Amino acid sequence: MNSPATSRQKSPRSRPASRLCAIGATLLLSLWLTACASVSSVPRESLQIYQPRVLRLSAGQEVQTVDGRYRPQVAEVWHSDAAFRQLEQENLNLTAALAQERAR
Repeated sequence: MNSPATSRQKSPRSRPASRLCAIGATLLLSLWLTACASVSSVPRESLQIYQPRVLRLSAGQEVQTVDGRYRPQVAEVWHSDAAFRQLEQENLNLTAALAQERAR
């Protein structure tokens, strides 16, 4: 005869199904939250910050920086990170081409 306590116990087959449902629900919730986070009402173009490729500073021209005021003693040229990396890559390419030419 079945007692009320044994009828309330879950069968071994229902346990894996419950776990799969829980995992599926978690994945769906994660996907939904991730998709919602990427929606933006602000146009992407307006988020771009202008950064010149090159800054040319005249000698004695004072410039305000985050760390304070800076006054170059001589004329200076400052390159942006993108411009510096491009110049560095061009330099490496030319050096490799020169080494190849010398090896002939």
